[in-house]
Amino acid sequence: MRLKTWLLTGTSIGLMAFAPISAYAQDAELQSAYQAYLEAQASGDASALEAAQTALTELCIVGGYTSLEECIAALEAAGTAPAAEEPVVEEEAPAEEPVAEEPAPVEEPAPAEEPMAEEPAPEPPPAEAPAAEEPAAEQPAPEEPVAEEPAPEEPAAEPAPAQEDPVAEEPVMEEAPAEEAPAAEEAAPAGEQPVEDPAAEVEAGIEAQLSAQVDAHNAAVADLAAGADATEAQARIDAALAQITAICGTLGYMDMEACLAEFGLTLSPLPEPTPAEEQPMAPAPGDEQPAPVEETTSEGEPAEMVEELPEGVTEEQIAPVLDSAKDEEAAPSESAQPVEGEAAVEAETEAQVEASAEEPPPPPPANDEEAQSEAIRTLAAEPIAAVNAEEGEAVTAEESATVNQTIVNNYVTNITTNVTGDNNTVTTGSQQTPVTVVEAPEVQASNGDAFAQLILQVGTQLIVNSVGLDTERFYDPQEDEIYYERLSNNRVREVITRPDGTQIITVRNRNGDILRRSRITPDGREYVLAYFDESYYDDLERWRDPAEDLPPLRLNIPVREYVLDASYADEDELEVFFSQPPVEQVARLYSIDEVKRSARLRDSVRRLEIGNLTFDTGAATIERSQVQALSGVANAMLTLLERNPNETFLIEGHTDAIGSDIANLRLSDLRAATVARVLTDFYGVPPENLATQGYGERYLKIRTEAAERENRRVTIRRITPLITLASR
Repeated sequence: MRLKTWLLTGTSIGLMAFAPISAYAQDAELQSAYQAYLEAQASGDASALEAAQTALTELCIVGGYTSLEECIAALEAAGTAPAAEEPVVEEEAPAEEPVAEEPAPVEEPAPAEEPMAEEPAPEPPPAEAPAAEEPAAEQPAPEEPVAEEPAPEEPAAEPAPAQEDPVAEEPVMEEAPAEEAPAAEEAAPAGEQPVEDPAAEVEAGIEAQLSAQVDAHNAAVADLAAGADATEAQARIDAALAQITAICGTLGYMDMEACLAEFGLTLSPLPEPTPAEEQPMAPAPGDEQPAPVEETTSEGEPAEMVEELPEGVTEEQIAPVLDSAKDEEAAPSESAQPVEGEAAVEAETEAQVEASAEEPPPPPPANDEEAQSEAIRTLAAEPIAAVNAEEGEAVTAEESATVNQTIVNNYVTNITTNVTGDNNTVTTGSQQTPVTVVEAPEVQASNGDAFAQLILQVGTQLIVNSVGLDTERFYDPQEDEIYYERLSNNRVREVITRPDGTQIITVRNRNGDILRRSRITPDGREYVLAYFDESYYDDLERWRDPAEDLPPLRLNIPVREYVLDASYADEDELEVFFSQPPVEQVARLYSIDEVKRSARLRDSVRRLEIGNLTFDTGAATIERSQVQALSGVANAMLTLLERNPNETFLIEGHTDAIGSDIANLRLSDLRAATVARVLTDFYGVPPENLATQGYGERYLKIRTEAAERENRRVTIRRITPLITLASR
């Protein structure tokens, strides 16, 4: 397992500074888990060893170790006396007796606000890299005379840049209560009295930090109400809330209001709660999933499953469960306008749809093989050329760019030329749908290369195309080798070779769309993860939705069987859910990019909601405490991959409607990539079996322009039967 440090930055690294608070408990838990691990090893029980190793790994992650081996080495060195660190705190505490030193953090709203004011500068935040650079920039905090105070103070300013985003809601805020700062100052001296008690000093320091962040929040609210720059003030509010949430989480509070009440602190009220104010309590695995609020929308479509209506939300605001139905709501006339001379054909089609609606939909297929059409089964019966069979021409780097950057730049040039040149429309049935490039920014990847986040407008729909993002996840420049080859028909083949000899080979067309992807093991066996019939190449090139010829999907199973919230399922239930076949027959094999861009195609497979995973406002990183929320999902995926290594899972990122469409689209794409990285780096799910796509605010669960937690989510679909042969 390769545990990378990318996730341990941003808001999550702030937790490391609070290690002294829970050092005793963490050390005891680690030692206990380590003893259980050793006993399981000695017993020879494989299942017990696996469970013990998983438990030890998660505690090591929380403890700040970057690998299980490093953690075990530290535990062995410490022996059975993890209290080696404790005297450090106890010896330093008496040396810092002067009472005047403790209130220092309370007196520092100015330093806390300085980094917040800079927050909007690095506008779209990359998924991980920027946050990792922040600790060095936040070093002024150690000017504190108390030896153990700088560590807790670093997180107070550190995560601020990781929260920036052009998310700028401009509600009218109330003035901050004037008595809050004195309340914090009164509480601080109480914690200093027993100088010999290091825990009391730590508590006082935490209280001072909470007070400083509350002051920063309320000052930003007051500035916003007074007419200050809304974007800057909102960024300060979000940063302060993120800090408060991190501090309260370290103290074990899931409810921020209860945490602040414990210290006699309050926040100036906001019209709508921000994401950091609501941290949902994750239900215990196996809890029964609650029934949805209602079965259908007012339009008669199956409705989204909402466990409990949020305050101020009516049942009429619940959106349809099918993404294709949401698309129809967003643009009901986009595909329904007949051209001249085709009115009769349109009328006949509508009559057929109405007639079919009166008949019950056919039952869902029993398995993947049954779900795939006769045409696909015929294709499966024929031998398929190996992905590396065709001889290619090596690609060399241009100027000072890497080969990878050269390939990405060529893709961007091709896409831009295609949609801005003479052929800036795509044919969709009888329609001419315009395509334009809205933005084409380059984003720095964690491995030093760059990938492009193109924003394309196809008709009324915005699409984010992160060219090179897959490669950035698949390729470790410290261990892997990578090279590119040009093939016929303007295709490019990417070959990543890992230290054990395994190869991940991806073939893309001139736009960067994936045509084929395979894993070839050291013994030469090929596992086909994605296979696209190149006879459909022109359709793919023209950005045509392949599902436009399909009738509207009529859901033939209950919504509760179509959507599952991972919060209410154990690993066995998740495995069974993932293994279910599509709800209708699949007409042909599609490319991964066709599935990403077609709501109608995605609707044909079931959807898993990661309901207990949360992100801070404008941030694409998650805290370490959230990593465990993906444990059951990862283990279910790994179980399926043991049976069928060809499986592919599509991870979808979603936001609420606060902020611009483009900002939300880019942010949601980075969040989906973050979840994929967690599944790979912490749980060992092969990255090539994961695809990611952001959809921004296009597919809301609750139709509202307000900040709504239900709409900030990540979903996962098993798309294997849509993109590869079920029998191979």
